[in-house]
Amino acid sequence: MISRRHVFAAFAARSPSGTAVVLRIADGSALRVENESAAVGRSAAPGSALKPWLLEAMRPWRRRSCTGTLRIGGYRLDCIHAPLASALDAETALAASCNQWFAASALAAGPQRIFRRLQEGGAEARLARTPGELQLQALGLEAVSVTAFAMARIYRRLALEGGPVVAAGLRRAVTEGTAQGAQVEGIGIAGKTGTSRDGAWFGGFAPIDKPAVAVAVFQPGGRGPRDAAPVAAELFQWARRSGLL
Repeated sequence: MISRRHVFAAFAARSPSGTAVVLRIADGSALRVENESAAVGRSAAPGSALKPWLLEAMRPWRRRSCTGTLRIGGYRLDCIHAPLASALDAETALAASCNQWFAASALAAGPQRIFRRLQEGGAEARLARTPGELQLQALGLEAVSVTAFAMARIYRRLALEGGPVVAAGLRRAVTEGTAQGAQVEGIGIAGKTGTSRDGAWFGGFAPIDKPAVAVAVFQPGGRGPRDAAPVAAELFQWARRSGLL
């Protein structure tokens, strides 16, 4: 049942115009919703938080090298992960949020497969018209948007059917990647941040060994690691205090 009263002061102070959703993974029910009208009615470009959902459409996964530099249209999308001596597999690409790997994999998959996967996840999207638009779509920057509720449902499905590669990549994103701000001691959290022109995202689930809750956070403006991941940590702490974890 959606809660309209559990608006924590910490969340409101951090993001008065933001929104967050916590779903029970077992049945998909909403356990907590902050700013409900925005959670269901505001659709925004998801940035890299979309990457784990699109992995399924990018099979067969190939190892790909990363030079660290990427330009698509007017975007400068250089990878922020440390230089890697060897080609990246899918798990490492997800953990490191490698833009080059996902852009190249989207081109290999083609616009139809990416579009179908986006529709399956409840995203608002159009079929990419050019290679550049396809790459930007796969990076969650153009021709795609989601609501916070849709993002929470996406991560619930990833918890249920994403498989070991996705789970391991998302776990590493929290322990060593951009989602470290979502860490909570004693809870094995899997998750991913995203940053787009619209704002900051986090999507994830916990605990990693037996997922019980899925969380999505969106904040207009800001960046995922700095602004959305810490809010997610508060939500996972709330879930533990509430006996959900």
